[in-house]
Amino acid sequence: MEESRLAAVAKIRYARASVALAVIAAVIAGLGGYWVGLSRERHSATAVVLTGTVTWSNAETRLIAFEADGVVSKPDDGDSVYSVLTDSWQGVEGTIHSDGTYPTCLGGGESHPVSTDHHRAELTVIDWDTGGAQWMHVAVRIRCLD
Repeated sequence: MEESRLAAVAKIRYARASVALAVIAAVIAGLGGYWVGLSRERHSATAVVLTGTVTWSNAETRLIAFEADGVVSKPDDGDSVYSVLTDSWQGVEGTIHSDGTYPTCLGGGESHPVSTDHHRAELTVIDWDTGGAQWMHVAVRIRCLD
């Protein structure tokens, strides 16, 4: 009887030790995964709001040349070209247009897709690392100011 009692106690101790080891292994794996997650580069973009002047715009290519207020650029600086990838925009009057049209304050008119009229605008932009020498600038929101 004593031997069976000792065997039962040994089984309980073995079961408790197994559970403890499993819990410790799970905690170590969880902390390891958390650490790996923190050390990896995030695949998200932070949007920045810029106010300035659109000096050139092409409604067909959806590209604009934009000079942000207070930023001095070199003459051959390619950083001022932005790709307009938004389907909605806000007009001067405050109306939001969500019909996929190109912002009228940027376009040159129905027969002329290119404009050099120097319109004021507020852009919400993200930068995309394409792996080349320069990042691609993407306007994800446009608010016309004039």
